[in-house]
Amino acid sequence: MDKPLGYRYLVEHYALPVLPLDISACVTSGVRSRETRRQGSATLLCFAPSYDPGEALPDQIQFALRYEGVNLQVLAFLFERIDGMELAHWLMGSPASAYARRACFLFEWLTGKQLPVDDPVSPRAAYVSAVDHSMQFVLDEGERQSRFRVIDNLPGTPAFCPLVRKTDYLKAMHAMDLQALARSTLARYDADLLRRAAAFLYLKETQSSFEVEREKPSHNKAQRFADLLRLADTREPVTMDRLVMLQNAVIDPRFHEFTWRQQQNWIGKDMGFRQQVDFVPARPEDLPSLMSGLLVMADRLKADINTAAKGRPDGPAFIADFENDIFLIARVPLDPVVAAACIAFGFVYIHPFMDGNGRIHRYLIHDVLAKAGFTPRGIVLPVSAVILANLDDYIATLEHFSRPLNARTRFDPEVPDAPATGNGAVYFRYPDLTCQAEFLYRALHRTVTVDLQEEIDFLLGFDRARTTLGRMLDWPGHTLDLFIRLVHQNDGVLSQGKRKRYFSWMTDEEVREAEVAVTHAFSSGPS
Repeated sequence: MDKPLGYRYLVEHYALPVLPLDISACVTSGVRSRETRRQGSATLLCFAPSYDPGEALPDQIQFALRYEGVNLQVLAFLFERIDGMELAHWLMGSPASAYARRACFLFEWLTGKQLPVDDPVSPRAAYVSAVDHSMQFVLDEGERQSRFRVIDNLPGTPAFCPLVRKTDYLKAMHAMDLQALARSTLARYDADLLRRAAAFLYLKETQSSFEVEREKPSHNKAQRFADLLRLADTREPVTMDRLVMLQNAVIDPRFHEFTWRQQQNWIGKDMGFRQQVDFVPARPEDLPSLMSGLLVMADRLKADINTAAKGRPDGPAFIADFENDIFLIARVPLDPVVAAACIAFGFVYIHPFMDGNGRIHRYLIHDVLAKAGFTPRGIVLPVSAVILANLDDYIATLEHFSRPLNARTRFDPEVPDAPATGNGAVYFRYPDLTCQAEFLYRALHRTVTVDLQEEIDFLLGFDRARTTLGRMLDWPGHTLDLFIRLVHQNDGVLSQGKRKRYFSWMTDEEVREAEVAVTHAFSSGPS
């Protein structure tokens, strides 16, 4: 029978009400040393009996930190159950232990309480990172905390700090450098053409984002949101006022909100005879702290543009602005796609508004990517189109967090004034968003390697077709654009039915020449 180790041991021994662990450890017979196994979507680390650290709390924490990384949710619940004396004794007995120092730092970081030890670590001791950067995505540099000689490289604050593990897939994606791929794709087009393409891409992303919500917006609403989407390029900080402005832009004016919601919302279906609750987001009283933490984290993860402006290329991000011919290297404190996943998915799980959260969630993807220098200024990546084409994967990703939390939550929509239980702030403060980061990387990989070029090539082909056909004939009304769309969608041929309905005024020769012109326009390479 398997024996739990590390976080799994702590969860079971102290009966901690955490969400299911995506990664857990155990002693397993038949294992010579250690091996990794998959159990559905979870990862199981199997160890030989010689790895068993024993029952002592410090030994199990050390094992967890060494082999599993930092799980803030488990540690937050654990540190509520203990007074910290065992940690203090551990450190006083082993003041040079990196694991004891890290554990004590995390205790004080999570609880806000100070352990009863004074100057526990020698000032000559080397600093250690709070989180092992080889196991999880964290800040490249962090603030040095002299008390335990620990570098705080956590990407967030105690108010909000999701973490992402460095899975094989994420390490491969990080090494691929999608930023460079996006730049090489855009380098095939001149700036004038890209300016025209940009307007189309903003509207395309807006339309797809609304379609994910199964909504067809009016032209004015779509244009308003597209204009707001361009604000991601300004690199202005995300604030409550800015998010409120976004929320009001995407919903009916009768339902405008002016601050975080003041009541409990829920996601689900009205079945008539009963209401099916699929997810209950954060409680309204927890929103000020959670959203303050999220906004602080979003601000600290943006690219250091000042470093770029000084011409010091000491970081991985490339800040490109094709509108002003600016190309700079800026330091980014965290992988930009991981940062976008943490902020955007963290937001949608917290659900700070009564309505409009989904579209703002997808807006935040672009905002974070733009601030990190991932997206060249003036261009938006059509991520929502990929999400729309992969809705099952997207929904499964959302439910990876929401479904297990919903199983713990109790809320009756028919008694909305009764507070929800089981959806405490700790779950939203410290989620493991590895699954969500992997989804976003899949979406962006498809966007950068396929969709971006296809979208721009389509638009440029359409532009070439309009120019050529405009010289050939005097087209009534909006028939020119309609002809191009119909021919392109039908593999270069105008169907007889559409010709009879819309283009009976054209001669056979004119139709043939126009069809050839459309086909040639879309088959030409970038200009």
